[in-house]
Amino acid sequence: MTTDQDTHMHVRAWAGTKSDGEPVYELVPAKRSTDGRYELVGTPALVLGCAAGDIVTLDETMRVRVLHRGGNLAVQAGPVKEFVPSDVDRLREAMTPLGGLVEAPADLRFIVVTVPAAAGFPHVESIMNKWAATANAEWWYGNVADDSGAPLNWW
Repeated sequence: MTTDQDTHMHVRAWAGTKSDGEPVYELVPAKRSTDGRYELVGTPALVLGCAAGDIVTLDETMRVRVLHRGGNLAVQAGPVKEFVPSDVDRLREAMTPLGGLVEAPADLRFIVVTVPAAAGFPHVESIMNKWAATANAEWWYGNVADDSGAPLNWW
C-alpha cells in the first residue's frame, strides 16, 4: 500500500487472471478505516463490481467485497483504435450536468466515469452511446451486474 499526502492510500486489488493463470492487480485509491475496511476514493479501471464511494474489504487474495454501496455507477470505456484528448473533453462536458467525473491516464488507453446512480440509467446510456459512436469506443458498466450478467440491483 502506498500513501498519497496522508489523504488516502492505494490498495492492491485483484482485477482478474491472465491467460497464463497469473493474477492481475490494480492499485485503487482508498481511505482506510480503523476496522480494516476501505472507502474507495476513485473508481477502478480494471476491478469490476465497485465504484468510488463504496465501502469494501479485501480478502486474502485481494478480491474486493463490497459492504456498502456509495451510490455511484462505474462506467469504463476502451477505444476501438485509440482515444484523442478531445474524446475525453467531450465526455467530461457531457457528464458534468449529471455530476459525473471523467478520468483517463495520460496515454488515454482507457476512460473511467464515476456518475451518481441517481442520474438515471437512461441519461447515462444516452450520453455514453452518443459519445461512443463519435469517439469510436466501446463502453460498459463496471458495477451493475455480477459475473454471470445478472443485475446486482443495488441502485
